[in-house]
Amino acid sequence: MRIVITGDSTASHYDPELAPRTGWGQALSAHPELEARTDLEVRNHALSGASTRSFIEAGLLDSAASDLEAGDVLLICFGHNDPKHDHRFADADTAFVSNLRRFVAAARVRGATPVLLTPIERRKFTGDGSLYSTHGVYPDRTRAVAREEAVALIDLTALTHTLWQSQGAEPSKASFLWLEPGEWPGHPDGAADDTHLSASGAHLVAALVRDALDAHDLLPVQAGSGE
Repeated sequence: MRIVITGDSTASHYDPELAPRTGWGQALSAHPELEARTDLEVRNHALSGASTRSFIEAGLLDSAASDLEAGDVLLICFGHNDPKHDHRFADADTAFVSNLRRFVAAARVRGATPVLLTPIERRKFTGDGSLYSTHGVYPDRTRAVAREEAVALIDLTALTHTLWQSQGAEPSKASFLWLEPGEWPGHPDGAADDTHLSASGAHLVAALVRDALDAHDLLPVQAGSGE
C-alpha cells in the first residue's frame, strides 16, 4: 500500500542543507510506526509554494495519480497558497472547491481512497496569547467538500490550532523555523518563520496525520499484530 501526499511547503520534502526546515509529509515517511513496515510506502509529491491551481497546472496531480493503485491512499492538503492573488489563486467558493474535487476524482478512478486535509495553522498569536487562524474560509470549504463527497477528513487546522495553543506563544516557536543567526548553516541570518515547520514541529504534525489515518481505518493491519 502507498500513501501518496499532495500539498504545499508545509508538507514537502527538504534537502539536508535546509535543515531544520521539514515538511510534515517528509516526517510522515520517517514516522517510526510506518518507516519500518515493508507493506507500506509513503510517496511525497507536495511542492513548496503550490496551490491546488498551480499543482494541477504543473501536471503534478497527474504525476501523483500515476503513483496510485487500488487500495492506496491519496492525501490532499491545500489552502495556504490558494488565497494568494497571483498565478496560484483559487477562489474559495469556485476554483478551490472544483480543484479539490478533481483530486478526489483522480484517486477514485484508480481505486484509491482520497483523504482531504485542512491546512495546518500558522503560528499567529494575539497579544493575550490566543492563537488565531489566517486561512479564512478555505478550511471550511475543504470540510464541505469532504461532507459532500463522503471523503475522510483530517482537520489539521483544528488539530494544529489545539497543538500550538497548548504549546503557547513562546514555546511554539520551537515547532516552527525560528532560528538565531549562525545557528544552522543553511540559515546564516537566522529565521522568524511562522508558517514552515522545524523538524520537531513536522514530526508532531506527522503524528497527528498518522493517528487520524489509523482512526479512519486507513492503515493496513500489520501482519502478526494480533488485531
